[in-house]
Amino acid sequence: MESIPGSCFCGDVRFELEPPTEFCSHCHCESCRKSHGAAFVTWTSVPENRFRVLQGAQGLRRFERTPGIVWEFCGRCGSSMFYRSDEARGRVYITVASLSGPMDRMPDSHASYEEHVDWIEGLEQLPRYRAKTSERLQ
Repeated sequence: MESIPGSCFCGDVRFELEPPTEFCSHCHCESCRKSHGAAFVTWTSVPENRFRVLQGAQGLRRFERTPGIVWEFCGRCGSSMFYRSDEARGRVYITVASLSGPMDRMPDSHASYEEHVDWIEGLEQLPRYRAKTSERLQ
């Protein structure tokens, strides 16, 4: 499989990773929810030597709330794209939503599910609509 490209929302930061990825999981921890403004964040990881920032490295900002875990995000648009942890040296964790190409694996687990928000229960049963329309999808 070829490299998987990714970027931030504004496009200033571009990166790529080389599969295979090590895992793919939805994380429900409070840190992920608060840093992304979402019910959960889907993560994957690769060894550092298979991850490259191609453009915009100088625009990346770093934030360390928990000692040893450094979150990296675009300084222009605020997109949180990756983090590194002292506990997993040599590995970079990447948000799957920031990737532009197809993944080599599907999410296969939920992490920190004991911290999940109760309002995600039953999501699969909700009606689905086409973007910005009232057209219902099957």
